[in-house]
Amino acid sequence: MKITRSLTFKLILSYLFIILISFGFVSVFLEKNLKENTLQEIKSSLVTQASLISNQISIQSIVNEDIPQLEALLDQLRDKTACRITVVSSRGKVLADSEESLEKLPDMENHANRPEISDALAGKIGFAARYSLTLKENMFYVALPLKEDGRILGAVRLSLLLAQAEELFGTTRTAVLTGVLIALGLVFVFGAYFMARTIRPIKDMIRVSRKLSEGDLSHRILPASHDEIAELAVTLNIMAQRVEDKIREVDAHNQRLEAVFHSMVEGVVVVDKAGRILSVNPTIERIFGIDGKDVVGRSFLEAIRNNDIAEVVDSVLREGKSVSREVPLVLPVCKVFQINAAPVFDGNSINGCLAAIHDITDIKRLETMRSDFVANVSHELKTPLTIIKGFIETLLGGALEDPQNNRHFLMIMQGHVERLNTLVNDLLSLAYLESEESVFRRERIDLHQLAEATLADRQPQWQKRKLTISNELPSGLYVFADKDKLTQVFSNFIDNAIKFNKDNGRLAVSCEDLGSHIKVCVEDAGIGIPEKDLPRIYERFYRVDKARSRELGGTGLGLSIVKHIIERHQGSVGVESVEDLGSKFWFTLPKE
Repeated sequence: MKITRSLTFKLILSYLFIILISFGFVSVFLEKNLKENTLQEIKSSLVTQASLISNQISIQSIVNEDIPQLEALLDQLRDKTACRITVVSSRGKVLADSEESLEKLPDMENHANRPEISDALAGKIGFAARYSLTLKENMFYVALPLKEDGRILGAVRLSLLLAQAEELFGTTRTAVLTGVLIALGLVFVFGAYFMARTIRPIKDMIRVSRKLSEGDLSHRILPASHDEIAELAVTLNIMAQRVEDKIREVDAHNQRLEAVFHSMVEGVVVVDKAGRILSVNPTIERIFGIDGKDVVGRSFLEAIRNNDIAEVVDSVLREGKSVSREVPLVLPVCKVFQINAAPVFDGNSINGCLAAIHDITDIKRLETMRSDFVANVSHELKTPLTIIKGFIETLLGGALEDPQNNRHFLMIMQGHVERLNTLVNDLLSLAYLESEESVFRRERIDLHQLAEATLADRQPQWQKRKLTISNELPSGLYVFADKDKLTQVFSNFIDNAIKFNKDNGRLAVSCEDLGSHIKVCVEDAGIGIPEKDLPRIYERFYRVDKARSRELGGTGLGLSIVKHIIERHQGSVGVESVEDLGSKFWFTLPKE
């Protein structure tokens, strides 16, 4: 408002100043011309009056210097002319004066040297303006010669106070000044009105522009005319619309980038050229257990306390080259990350760094598992194949004709072939369970009966070990599962409990109610499992006692197969064990 008000007053004052100067020049010109015209009119009027008076003056009174007669005539004319009338002889003697008495006439100076009298006695009309010592006033004089037959007998002079002319001039000047003031007042009123109409669209543009600067782009200016200001308003509206469209486009783009940024599996960190964090995504927050709002503005090493990652970021900021590196972390998490950091340029200068942190722990673990799997499979296959190959070479070398050993050799070869067959079958089962083509035929199963049947099938084995068997699963405990696969789970757990139990030991099958799931436990009183081996017990080919496992015919894949079967049933597996006291293997299944 201050801007528009100042502009309004500036425009009005400018107009007032121009008009005031214009009226000033006009007033000076008018006053000058009026003064000249007025003086001319006064001259003409006085000349006319003097001519009329001269016609009434008797020539004889002039020649005879009949002062009383002249005084009487002047007394009559004084009230009619409102001027001082003086009659002078040809020698300059004052014969009569309308403002002086007869007694004072002799004391009056000779007027022959007065300019106007001198001109009149010379036969011309005399004019003069000067200060009168007699009346103590500025006077204007007009003198006409008094003639008879071409002979100048004297002169008649009319005097007018210049104060009367000045009064007339003052009246005229006042009228002109009043007109100027009235004109200025009208200019101010109408100028303010028209300026307000002119400024109103500018005020609207200022108001809308202020809203636009505050981010509110919904306001528009309504043009009220078809002049340049309206064209400016239309231009501002177009600009505002384009800015609004651009901002919407940028917002949509930013939202897409923000969605990608926050949904990325990789952790992303953006730092400025000073190494201060500008932004982190939720993955970084989860990995390092930090709050993105708290770390923004802090140095990288202060927020994420890892020297290896900090060195990568510093290298990128220092050299301006992308860096890719594997970094193992111990704290706050024990994982392996792939760091890909690239510089952010502003022109030719490095303005920051963007680091993508990808968790490759599972990939590394899978690579290790694959490598171990290949090594284990190779080892498991190599041992029986080597033995079989050796016995074949022995038989071909002549042992085939040895009736005492050839059958024994064939039986050993048969055992290793069966072991290879079991290993291949387990590998195929595991591959089938991991494939998407595997199909489970689910049905309603009584766990008590399934455990009872599995124990009955292995009665010779546990009787041989003199084990105490107890099936503590309640009758009528049902789940919805694949019977063959669940039989395989029970068989594996019970076989292991028999193999690794102690003679005269105990084997118990029990359960726990976990609410939405049922936990089934197979517990033995065997040799137990060392604590360090518990986390890996369900890995492929992992054996606590490899020599004994092979002696007992294990392939090292049984528990891994069990884990896949249970997880495909939306359950979980686990183990609890104390060395030399026994083990408890368990699995959970959803209730029916």
